[in-house]
Amino acid sequence: MADQDNKNLIKASPKATWIWLIIFIGLGVLLMFKNCDSEKITEFNQTQFVEALKENRILTADINSEANDVLSISGRYRLNADATATPVKETTSTKNPPRSEYLYKTRVQKTDSIDKLIQKHTGAVTVKQNNDSWFSLLGSVLPLLLLFIVIYIFAARQFRNANKGAFDFGKSKARMIPPDELNVKFDDIAGADEAKEEIAEIVEFLKDPLKFKMVGGKIPKGCLLVGEPGTGKTLMAKAVACEAGVPFFAISGSDFVEMFVGVGASRVRDMFEQARKNMPCLIFIDEIDAVGRSRFSGLGGGHDEREQTLNAMLVEMDGLESRSGVIVLAATNRPDVLDPALLRPGRFDRQVVMDLPDIHGRRQILDIHAKNIRMEDNVDLDVIARTTPGFSGADLANLCNEAALLAARTNKEKVTQAELEEARDKVSYGRERRSRKITERERILTAYHEAGHALVALHMEHATPVHKVTIIPRGQAYLGATFTMPKEDVYTRSRLELLAEMAMTMGGRVAEEQIFGDITTGASADIEHVTRLARMMVCSFGMVEGIGPVRYGEFRNHPHSRIDAPMPDSLGNETAREIDLAIRELINDALNTARRLLKENADELEKLAQALLAKETLDISEIDILLGRAVSPAEELTAETEGAVIAPEEPAEENTEKQDADGE
Repeated sequence: MADQDNKNLIKASPKATWIWLIIFIGLGVLLMFKNCDSEKITEFNQTQFVEALKENRILTADINSEANDVLSISGRYRLNADATATPVKETTSTKNPPRSEYLYKTRVQKTDSIDKLIQKHTGAVTVKQNNDSWFSLLGSVLPLLLLFIVIYIFAARQFRNANKGAFDFGKSKARMIPPDELNVKFDDIAGADEAKEEIAEIVEFLKDPLKFKMVGGKIPKGCLLVGEPGTGKTLMAKAVACEAGVPFFAISGSDFVEMFVGVGASRVRDMFEQARKNMPCLIFIDEIDAVGRSRFSGLGGGHDEREQTLNAMLVEMDGLESRSGVIVLAATNRPDVLDPALLRPGRFDRQVVMDLPDIHGRRQILDIHAKNIRMEDNVDLDVIARTTPGFSGADLANLCNEAALLAARTNKEKVTQAELEEARDKVSYGRERRSRKITERERILTAYHEAGHALVALHMEHATPVHKVTIIPRGQAYLGATFTMPKEDVYTRSRLELLAEMAMTMGGRVAEEQIFGDITTGASADIEHVTRLARMMVCSFGMVEGIGPVRYGEFRNHPHSRIDAPMPDSLGNETAREIDLAIRELINDALNTARRLLKENADELEKLAQALLAKETLDISEIDILLGRAVSPAEELTAETEGAVIAPEEPAEENTEKQDADGE
């Protein structure tokens, strides 16, 4: 609370400064004009003053005694003489006399006759102290003094801030986060069991470094978290700091680099200096590839700001000075572009891979995010986990959030299985675009096209199972789409599976040709996909006997060469021709396979296309029932009912036999 109050005070200080400045200026202006009169003051000598007294023209007299019995008198008088007028008491302000009265001042010698004349012919007499002159002098000097003080304060502050900004420009932007503010534990991270086990040693060292030192072991000085975006690298670093209970310095790699040379290196040195003052502690550098890229990536030489920053980081992590007690964690999704000196043992001597979660990890992640969402009791998260291969933790969190938003949009109090599956499809393929106007001809064409894809996949043993077919545009699909979903996580694919996928991809073009006797441009994306698969089978996977298990195409020998540098083509004309012929043969085989399957199952193609025109979207359960591949729920219920009538007769006989046996 004290830190928060100090922050609020710092934020409010500029406003308070301007308020005090206005107050000072106002007081100075008031004091400057306090003694300024708006009318001209007439100066009398002693003779003129005595005559004015005798003529009753002196109305007021403010007497101030000076040295040598000299009286300084000021006040109001009238121009016309009036011998019969009786002196009147003061009724108006001295600063604003009536137009018939004027101001005067004089200095006379103090005598008894003067005193008597003043008492007799003056209506209001005021005797002031001798220090009035000091007050007058102070009133004249004080405004100027206040003005100079205010100018000095502001000038000093501006100079101090300018110096502070100049010296703080090279300070580190790393923000120290106390462990209690992180509030992330290892239990909050799911789907990364191996990574948690590997990084637990760092937590143990930060909690009890003496245990490792007594054995003679040394904890890794740096740990690099590597993984695709959304796999929880930053979350893992927070959990390490929170579990260990040590200060946590967080900074991004881009915060080091500035337009001025030397600033990044200065910030690196300052960051490690702050870390040494708080040992043991943890430094987390997010997106370290912004500053740790390889120094050999350029075609020519160079010594830019990024290289200076990298050199400073290399020295601080493993240089002449010991740095025990400061552990550096860094995260990146591009470890291939990092400098080799940064990855060597002694700096980042351990790489922890944060991989995409498998089916069990996805189930655990869904359980964590489902705790904050109200769901129906019959929601099956195992189905969502099985049908989301390749999803990261961030994707699954987004899926649960989208499901909650969909339920709230339809005024539901709890999330159902339908919202979860719709959210999964939205995250995977995009949102349905029902607003797109499609002609009836294109709608029919799309139905047969997608039915061709699905039907070929259903009749091929090694094809990826069909999940859903739709003729509604979704995401980047302009007309319709056929979605396939593996039953489990797949890391390798066989030759038969790739051939089945190629045949399924060509099923849409074959269906158009078979039904309408013509082909359209709707299969352009299919042709591109099948060509890419065929080329990879020939050039990368070595799955064609005539070509052999040879890698064709360019690959880079030097690990530090530029990734985007152009490479010359090393294929000969004859080899390139053989590769093109092999690719064409694979595609033609896939095309012929699709033609054979759709011709043999023309009636199923018609049923599936008509069902798509009627319902627009069909999942695999509806397709199986439509094509007779599965029993509908109504038929299954009828079969169970008939079986329940016949079943009791046999147990009755068994019971009778048992009773007879017992009687015997």
